[in-house]
Amino acid sequence: MLYLQDAGKSASTVKTDLAAIRFFHDKMSRPKYTLPTNSELGVGLERRRFGQLDRTWSGPEFNRLLGKAMVENRDDFILALYLGRYAGLRIHECFRMDTAAAERALRENALTVKDKGDKVRIVPIEDERILMMLRKLLAQTERGHKLLVPDDVPTDRAINALELFIYRYRNEVSDEGSDRRLTFHGLRRTFAVASIKSGDDIKTVQESLGHATAAFTLDVYGHVTKQMKQDSAARMEQFIKSVSGA
Repeated sequence: MLYLQDAGKSASTVKTDLAAIRFFHDKMSRPKYTLPTNSELGVGLERRRFGQLDRTWSGPEFNRLLGKAMVENRDDFILALYLGRYAGLRIHECFRMDTAAAERALRENALTVKDKGDKVRIVPIEDERILMMLRKLLAQTERGHKLLVPDDVPTDRAINALELFIYRYRNEVSDEGSDRRLTFHGLRRTFAVASIKSGDDIKTVQESLGHATAAFTLDVYGHVTKQMKQDSAARMEQFIKSVSGA
């Protein structure tokens, strides 16, 4: 933990790494050591700060990674990437989906999603590519089984495979000169930012993302609306100057 903090890792990164260590430790049948809790470590972690780093993907970055998935014939990865980018799903929400949920989504043009708090939300599907991939994966999956998880593979391992895929190609697909660290969660952020810029209000975005409160969504994405207002004001000022000059 001290090493990660000294290396300049953010609070969220440190917490994620600690959670991963504990997860694999719990998988051990006879662990030699007992892991201390965060409080027992005696090192305080700062609170997570939202909106500090740009984690959104550009269109070309997303398309380049899709191309990699297509070359490897990973239809499961393609569908998950579409769901993150164009429906705002969390990665584990993608991998929870079974054939019944997919069939219902095709009938209703909406996904019924159970989020990390086991709360259910309805996510409209407005991108035809998601529907196309749902049909394709349904044709390959036995009824009653998970759409993106083979029967002989644990769900967490299937999720990790996609995360490793993104990690493997991250530098190759990133825009030239970019220092953003592309992650699956960044696709969810890209969806949210695109929704706000298209005119969706914070409450609508909150419901799409499955956030507990609109205040939390505003805390994360308020900088987007603020920047939009600033850009609009700047354009208006420029317009007034051009008219006055005429």
